[in-house]
Amino acid sequence: MLAIFKKELRQYFYSVTGCLFIAVNLFVIGIYLMANNFVGMSTSTANVMDNVLFVLLIMTPILTMRILAEEQRQKTDQLLLTSPVSVVKIVLGKYLAVIAIFCVPVIVSCLFPLILTPFGKVDYAGSYLAVAGYFLFGAACIAVGVFISSITESQVIAAVISFIVLFLTFLMKGIVSILTSSGDNPAKYLNAFDFLGRLDNFMTGVFDVKEAVYFITVIVLMLFLTYQSIMKRRYSISKNTLSLSVYSNLVIVIAIAISIAVNLLVGQIPGVYSQFDLTSNRMFTLTKDSKDFITALDKDITIYVLGTKEQLENYDYKEVTNTLTQYSELSDHVKVVYKDPTLDPTFAQQFTSDNVTIGSLIVVAGEHSKVISTSSLYESDIDYQTYQQTRTAYDGEGQITSAISYVTSDDLPKLYVITGHNEASLSDFTRLKSAIDKQNIETEELQLIGADAIPDDASAVMILSPKGDYSKDDAEKISNYLKKGGKLIITLNYTSEETPNIDSVLKAYGVNHENGIVFEADQNKMVQNPIYLLPQVESTTLTNSLLASNLPVLAPQASAFTVSNDAVPSNAELEEALVTSKDSYLKKDLNNADSSARSEGDQSGPFDIAVYISDSDTNAKIAAFSTDYIFEDEIDMNVVGANVSMVTNALNDMVDQKINTTIPAKSFSNEYLTVNAGTAMLLSFLLILVLPLATLITGIVVWYRRRKR
Repeated sequence: MLAIFKKELRQYFYSVTGCLFIAVNLFVIGIYLMANNFVGMSTSTANVMDNVLFVLLIMTPILTMRILAEEQRQKTDQLLLTSPVSVVKIVLGKYLAVIAIFCVPVIVSCLFPLILTPFGKVDYAGSYLAVAGYFLFGAACIAVGVFISSITESQVIAAVISFIVLFLTFLMKGIVSILTSSGDNPAKYLNAFDFLGRLDNFMTGVFDVKEAVYFITVIVLMLFLTYQSIMKRRYSISKNTLSLSVYSNLVIVIAIAISIAVNLLVGQIPGVYSQFDLTSNRMFTLTKDSKDFITALDKDITIYVLGTKEQLENYDYKEVTNTLTQYSELSDHVKVVYKDPTLDPTFAQQFTSDNVTIGSLIVVAGEHSKVISTSSLYESDIDYQTYQQTRTAYDGEGQITSAISYVTSDDLPKLYVITGHNEASLSDFTRLKSAIDKQNIETEELQLIGADAIPDDASAVMILSPKGDYSKDDAEKISNYLKKGGKLIITLNYTSEETPNIDSVLKAYGVNHENGIVFEADQNKMVQNPIYLLPQVESTTLTNSLLASNLPVLAPQASAFTVSNDAVPSNAELEEALVTSKDSYLKKDLNNADSSARSEGDQSGPFDIAVYISDSDTNAKIAAFSTDYIFEDEIDMNVVGANVSMVTNALNDMVDQKINTTIPAKSFSNEYLTVNAGTAMLLSFLLILVLPLATLITGIVVWYRRRKR
């Protein structure tokens, strides 16, 4: 076998074919690397490997066309068949020689993440998994090409047929989608020939055992068919060998059946055991909170998906499909049903009067149902220059877990948002409102001036930074509510006037609101501007989940809380959640402040930015924040939802939700590389021109010198 391998490898370099294959691959990979990583600043090379797969459709037939067809044309195959080398070794030797050529661009591709290392935090796992997918795809294409070369004497015919077959496997995903767009039909079985679709997980950061097994079985089957093709040339059609031919055909049928059976068997393995999420933010893995919630279910849930799997392929729906599969595998109580709207166009009208589009989900439990629109599954940004939408985050898990919680809950908690004192509106904070909605907490505005007291059905009350003070009567209504075991979330911004009445609510628990703006002198505890604080995150009810995920909190334009320990009631537990550094200072008289620098009258830190109070006697609970800017959408996005998570953590504790069902959206945004223009140009020049040209010139020189001998 080694002799066959060396002979074929030499032949590829003597004929320039090998170097041409390598040079073309490196050239195209270099172009996409420049666009994706040097210009696009992406930290992963997965998109590069995904985009260059088409090159293999063109170059593989050229690489494999002569491997066996030329032997037949020149009749040198008879020498091989009569040699002491077995046919198995002949096939493996030739196949491995082609693989050795293919491994050159694969190995070079493995160097690219290392080249990018000096420019930022590289996604090594995603990059190398994509290279592995690229290799498996190429190895399968080569196996197909080797087999086709074994059934013809013409190199041209072998190349053309190989290209047609590989091109069909490349397009099969789209072909099946078109054929099955009008309903489920036998055309779906054509997916067995879909090479490209089998790479979806590899290219998105998920190692899938089922996809790896598929490519391995394709390779083994093609090599086995190549072996049988060579062996058949030993047979004669006389009566004496007819039985051998029949036996050979039977063996081929058995081999194909075994390949199908292996893939069907592996396909039954639950995704939790066959798929391994290597993405940095665990995009394709359910969080522990969702897993705990689903495994604890005792009610039957049906999740209807509007559209067939084939129809949804056109909507880039892989994250949702993956998530739904995990839900159904976690619990026997969860069933996922795909409904073809062309076969049952009025199905969604049973649950909602709204217009429901393909890709929407309907979660049903008994008489309860909730519709999740397609647009809710993803967060998007709009470029107002081009009016194009770009997906920024995946929120499928959060929406589905929330919907299941909704349809399985008998009573929903209610949050009253106080108005009438020029407070901010909850609708001003889109991400905060969305997070509260995910908790299936009903919200309603309440004006205290027209109410005798906080309603009895209030699970919690929210006050968002009143710009003026409360009346004594209104402040007393809040205090009386807390004395009865009420729950309060309150934010207090800096105001131009003092607010002693509303401040008295917190003062009763030893917390003083200092009406001013906190400035941070410690460069490590701020972001560019001294009023954009990065406070120390302590271990508290509000922040334990943040510490577990190593998430920071960004608090701009914060006023301050100070604690009078001797004034904290003995029955109250006070947790200081966010604390500024000892170098921070508070400016109270901002109208007369000449600069942001510390002055003689400024109050020295540290200060509390957030506190959590629990009263063991009354069971009252208060989450207090010294700024509502902390919940601005842009600020919360900068810390991956950590700021809003503090409110959801508080509400989970206040309404006694045993399991957190508020799952934050998972961002598609990665960190970016920092490559200066000069370096990018130099690397692009080397990888796109110098390396491929050097490879091609080397091949031409070797070929020319060989020809002159």
